[in-house]
Amino acid sequence: MRETTQTFGPQGDLLGTITFPDAAAPSPPRFGVLLFNAGVIHRVGAHRVNVKLARALAADGVATLRFDLHGMGDSLRADGRLSYKEQVVADLHAAMDLLQSSTGARHFALVGFCSGALPSYWSAQADPRVSAIVLYDALSYATSLSVMRYLGLRLMRHGFGPRAWGKWLQVAVRGVGAVVRKITRRLAGGRSSATAQVSDAEIDDDQNIDRLTLGRGLLALTERDVGVMVFSAGTDFSAVNYANQLRQTLGLRNIRHDRLLFAHLHDIDHAVTTRVAQQQWIETVRGGLLQLAPVQPPPSP
Repeated sequence: MRETTQTFGPQGDLLGTITFPDAAAPSPPRFGVLLFNAGVIHRVGAHRVNVKLARALAADGVATLRFDLHGMGDSLRADGRLSYKEQVVADLHAAMDLLQSSTGARHFALVGFCSGALPSYWSAQADPRVSAIVLYDALSYATSLSVMRYLGLRLMRHGFGPRAWGKWLQVAVRGVGAVVRKITRRLAGGRSSATAQVSDAEIDDDQNIDRLTLGRGLLALTERDVGVMVFSAGTDFSAVNYANQLRQTLGLRNIRHDRLLFAHLHDIDHAVTTRVAQQQWIETVRGGLLQLAPVQPPPSP
């Protein structure tokens, strides 16, 4: 295994570290993997999990590039000419260019940790070199069962005394207030015209894309032979807290496709804090990537 850190991109203002495959691996590698920021976390990932994943993949003959998007970590800020969506897609495109020129890989998998999920999805729609995407713990579409499981755990933790009921009253008041605000926004949006359309477009470009629209988009990717893996953590007991919840809420419960994988890891937390959680996360991602990667290298252009 060999690693090198360098700047790249049209302006040379992005920075990343390439992990080359094991020297005994075939060249060029069957595919390359991009690892990037989760929220504002540096390119090493939560508890250095990107570094550990990159080095595990090197032993499988897979090249990786872990890098910082514009304005994060060691990469400079963008010039502001592009929207957020356009900028991250451009950054991922530049990262694929670098890994392709450095290793010869011509197909790529994108690992989207939390806030990196939608950029991976957008890039897969825009760049035909993307052969697989991993969306980890970014989707929070609740169901009646997940809400009941969440409330049940909270009730058991707080007990049944006066102090616990005070907590529940606070939660209820906040919940009613949130519902009222949501209804008010929708009513106001219904009375506006062009302004509402612009607002809706901005929301779709952010983290609130409609669940069924996203489900159809993911299925469309698989029909283009792009592998899709969606998985979530379990110990935080958040809005997503049981197996098959995301498959159900995305409208894909009855869909079975070789290029579509779902997983729920009951024993890990969102930030993969412990070494055991990190190992489970790495093995899940690694196994998914190796399963979804193209079997044969694409023909030479």
